[in-house]
Amino acid sequence: MSGRRDSGTTVVEYVVVIPVVFTLVLAGVQAAVYFHAANLASNAASRGAIEASHRNATVADGALESARAASESGAVVMRAVVRGTPVMEATVQVRVARVVPFFPSSVTRTVRVPKERYIPEVAR
Repeated sequence: MSGRRDSGTTVVEYVVVIPVVFTLVLAGVQAAVYFHAANLASNAASRGAIEASHRNATVADGALESARAASESGAVVMRAVVRGTPVMEATVQVRVARVVPFFPSSVTRTVRVPKERYIPEVAR
């Protein structure tokens, strides 16, 4: 007789547990997508700062390289800025795909690289 009194409790437990499990799984997927986008932004900023740090390069060359590096990897670039004179600073903002609401929709990374200087042999 106790079997009849417990009928339906398993269904109620599943109704409560399943959304919690799905939410945790989707939050894990969203975290992976976010950190992947952060790595893409770091790579793009690094390549832009290195490109702009070359002796005859301009900040426009660095910004173009940052945007190119991000788009080659499949990221959606929201902003790519390179500035500086003694130290080149590249900032790249990349859009993050949303799986879970209330998660950041973009990630920004900044890289600093010193500008190359040419010193003639007699001045060394």
